[in-house]
Amino acid sequence: MSKRVWLLLTAMAVWATGWTSGQVAHQHHPPESTTAYIKALEDPGRDEWQKPEGVLAHLGLKPGETVADIGAGSGYFTVRLARAVGPGGKVYAVDIDPGMLNYIEQRAGRESLSNIQTVLADPDDPKLPASSMDLIFICDTLHHISGREKYYPLLARGLRPGGRFVDVDFHKRPLPIGPPLEMKIAKSAVVDEAKAAGFQLEKEFDFLPYQYFLVFQR
Repeated sequence: MSKRVWLLLTAMAVWATGWTSGQVAHQHHPPESTTAYIKALEDPGRDEWQKPEGVLAHLGLKPGETVADIGAGSGYFTVRLARAVGPGGKVYAVDIDPGMLNYIEQRAGRESLSNIQTVLADPDDPKLPASSMDLIFICDTLHHISGREKYYPLLARGLRPGGRFVDVDFHKRPLPIGPPLEMKIAKSAVVDEAKAAGFQLEKEFDFLPYQYFLVFQR
C-alpha cells in the first residue's frame, strides 16, 4: 500500500469516528490538514471509550523498559507510555507522517519528556532497531497495514527475547465508532496471523467497549 493511500485511509477512519464528545459525526471526508487530524485524535471524548489509563495499567510497564508505539499519530499513547517507563526508559514513536512526528517532538518538549525518539517508518517497515524492544504497542493501526504476513516478522525482529507485542483494534462488527466494517480485522484473524509469525497469545483483556486488547509473546 502506498504512503498516500495509507494516510488517506487512516484519516478517513479517524474522521468517520467523530470523536467529539464520543459521538458519531458521520463525516465522509478526511481531515484537510495534519492539524485537523491531530484535533480528532486528541478530542477529550476519545478518553471515554479508549480508557487510556486502564490500557496503561494492564500493560504493566516497568521503569527503564523500551517501547515502540507504532502508528503513534499525535502521541496520544506515546506520552503516556513515556511517563510509564520513566526517564530511564525509552519510547520510539513510529509513524509514516513527518507532520505527526514533528508534532510529537514539539509535544515531548512541552511536556518535558526527553525519552521519546521519533521514527519515520515506511508503510511496510516500522524500522525498529533489532532486538531492542520490551514491548511493541499498536492501537487502531494494524488494520491499515497490508502485507501483514511480512510485517509481523519485522515486529518479531525488533523485540528482545521475551518481549511482547500488543494489538488494540476495533471489533469486526457494526460499532458507533471506528472504521468501516470492511476495513476491520477480526480478533480471530489477528490471532491466527500473529501465530503464523511465531507469536503466542499470552493475555486478552475485555474492558474496552469497542476494541479487543491482545497481548502476544515471542
